[in-house]
Amino acid sequence: MRAAATTDRQAATRYLDPFAWLVRGVVWAMGAALLVLLLASGRTTRLDHALYDWHMRHWSYAPGDGVVIVAIDLQSLAALGRWPWPRAVHARLLDRLGAEGVRGIGMDVTVSEPDAAHPQNDAALAAAVARNGRVVLPMFAEAGELGGMSQEIEPIPAVAEAAAALGQVDVPMDEDQVARESYLMAGLGNPYWPALGLALLRIDQPAAASPLPGLRDNGSSPRSPYLWERDNLVLLHYAGPDGSFGRVSYVDVLNGQVPPSLLKGKLVLVGATADGMRDTIDTPDGVMPGVEYQANLLESLHRGLAILPLNLAGQCLLGMGLLMLPLVLYGLPGLQRAWRVAGVSVLAGLLLSALLLRLAGLWWPPGACLVLMLAGAMLWELANRLDLLLRRYSRRRHVVASHGA
Repeated sequence: MRAAATTDRQAATRYLDPFAWLVRGVVWAMGAALLVLLLASGRTTRLDHALYDWHMRHWSYAPGDGVVIVAIDLQSLAALGRWPWPRAVHARLLDRLGAEGVRGIGMDVTVSEPDAAHPQNDAALAAAVARNGRVVLPMFAEAGELGGMSQEIEPIPAVAEAAAALGQVDVPMDEDQVARESYLMAGLGNPYWPALGLALLRIDQPAAASPLPGLRDNGSSPRSPYLWERDNLVLLHYAGPDGSFGRVSYVDVLNGQVPPSLLKGKLVLVGATADGMRDTIDTPDGVMPGVEYQANLLESLHRGLAILPLNLAGQCLLGMGLLMLPLVLYGLPGLQRAWRVAGVSVLAGLLLSALLLRLAGLWWPPGACLVLMLAGAMLWELANRLDLLLRRYSRRRHVVASHGA
């Protein structure tokens, strides 16, 4: 009992040793510098993406019934013929949706070139858009020719002028070609175009998503009139895999075969879901069509579920704070081994990241911190073992020298 008390006093003395804390401060400063380098270089991005994707796959939710997708599906292609369909067909769909009392329509269908052979179809579509008064049409940017400067591609003038709003359909991809994010504003030279889902939400609720969420561009570099500029970055909270939102067939709506209750008072997104023609997007919840991506954006904004990624400064400050934890814990009762301290610290980092995500809607990527804490524990254990070997070697030499004398 007395020996145990003596051991505890010795451990407490070592823990409170000012020189030991000076060493820990130096170690923390080195770790903080490495943390900044790791975060700035993106070396742990893959680990962070894996942690984020795993978490989001286990954090789905049931979307409300306020968003409905009118799907350009295989059934519609079989009934209406090969794509693209005459624009008069889209005009009939808009009139039908208007008669059913939908609150707004987002057309994820490109009409950027006039139908030279059938100009009456363009006129019919423009007239239907104007009659409805609540139609949002897509715009995007692309190079006019290979290697050329980007241009904003809008609907043909007659249709664009009749639309209630235009919305950009830019889908940012991470290095692994997975779409986790969305820029709520983007544009050539200046981010003045809202995302399609945001534009549709504001047709129905002008004050929605105000002030606009998202990580802002600091504007430190001058904007170029020839570059696609983005702002208000958010991470999407996907409802689930492809098919999570209510979906009705385009041709069924056109023919009046959809019960009015499925459309009345809804926000409608029209887009391709048929294999072979849809713009497929890889997400943490699997592959889905672009129109479902827009539905997730719309639902995230409507319900306030969009996630704000921490900027680099916030990541660094939070990470530096967490790096203090193993240095404070080391030496406490039961935590005299580096691997135990590292285990506790890593679990604390994962828990902190999860709590910020779930409770505050903030994403802090913990990968750099976790790597540094594990690497530090390995080096500390290696140093301790090396020190132990050196002490044993020194004792043996002392014993041999004593016998020789």
